[in-house]
Amino acid sequence: MPNFVLNSSSFFAVTLSAVSLLAACSSDSNGSSGSAGAASGVAGTSGAAGSASSTAGAGGSVAIAGSGGATAGSPGTAGAPGTAGTPGAAGSATAGAGGTPGTAGAGGSAGGGAGAPAGGAGSACPTDATFCSGFEVTTLPTGAVYKANAAPGDWSRDFEVDTTLFRGGKSSLRVKSGSEAGISGAYRMLAVPAPSGAFWARFYIQQTEIDLGGAEHNVFASAAASDEPNAASIEFAEDVGISFNTQDAVRWPTGYGRLMSGGTMPFTLPKGMWHCIEISFDSTGREQQLFINGTPQIDAKDYPAAGAVSGGIKNFKFGFNQLHGPARKVWFDDIAVGPTRPKCL
Repeated sequence: MPNFVLNSSSFFAVTLSAVSLLAACSSDSNGSSGSAGAASGVAGTSGAAGSASSTAGAGGSVAIAGSGGATAGSPGTAGAPGTAGTPGAAGSATAGAGGTPGTAGAGGSAGGGAGAPAGGAGSACPTDATFCSGFEVTTLPTGAVYKANAAPGDWSRDFEVDTTLFRGGKSSLRVKSGSEAGISGAYRMLAVPAPSGAFWARFYIQQTEIDLGGAEHNVFASAAASDEPNAASIEFAEDVGISFNTQDAVRWPTGYGRLMSGGTMPFTLPKGMWHCIEISFDSTGREQQLFINGTPQIDAKDYPAAGAVSGGIKNFKFGFNQLHGPARKVWFDDIAVGPTRPKCL
C-alpha cells in the first residue's frame, strides 16, 4: 500500500491494534508441540508517490519496523503451553511522502501448544514409571526386549514406528500384520520390566480391520513370568469378546462373554479409533482389574488359580500374539508401566 508520514496519533492507534491482537491469543490443548507465532507483519506496499528517501527502502517499500512479525511461540516443556508470539512493531513513520505506513506486524498466533511431557511427545510419564514411551524415535524403546519364537530377527521386522497414525505426539508403534512380507511366526510382542508382584499398565490401542475383541483367542498384552515367548502369563486378550485369559481360564466383563448357548453378546471395542486400556495386574493378591476408557470392566478376584504364574510377574508384554487370527495390524501409543495407576491422558 502507499506510504505517508505517520503522525503520533496514528502510531498510537496502530500500536494499540497490535496489543489487541496479542491479547486475543490463547493456549492449545495438552499434548501437541508448541505452535509457531503468526507470519511476519504485512509489509507496507509501495506508495504511489513513495520517494527514495524512505527509510524502509526506495519507493516506500515495507517499513523496517514492520518486518519480522511475531516471534515464534516456543515449544512448551513438560506440558506447559508455549509462549504466545509477540506482535511486530508498527511500520516506520518515515515512509516516502504520500505513502501510507507499513501495517503493524500481526500479533503471534494462539499460544504455542502444550509441549511434550517427559518421556516423549504425547506421552505423559508418571514419575514412578518403570517404563514409559510415546514411540517418538525409531529405535527400540529403552528397556524393551524382543524375543520371537520363530526365526528371531531385528525387532523392526515385526514392528515399525508409524508417523501416519498416532494418539499423541507425532508417531505410534505399529505391530505388522502376519500377512505382510517377511513376517514369520505368530508371536510379535515386546517385553519390558515390571514392578514385582503387582503393577499398573496403561496403553492406547487401535486396529482397523475388525473390532477389538471380535475374534477367537488372540493376545494384545500380558503380565508374564519372564520375557520368553512361552512364559506363563495373565493375558489381556480377545476370546470372542475382550477378556483376561490364563491357561484357558477366561474372565469377561460382567454380563458379557463368549456367545454360546445361553451366553450373551461379546464385549468389543470399535475399530478405527483409540481406546485407553488400564490394567492392574496382581499375581500376589491374585486380583486382576481392567478399565477401558476410564470405566471399570473386569474385576477378577482369586484369579488366576494359585501357581498359574509360577515365580510371579516380572515383565509386561505388548504387541500381538496371533493364536487364532485373523491377521491384522495393531497400533500402540502412550504406554506407561509402574506401581501406581497412570490413568488415561
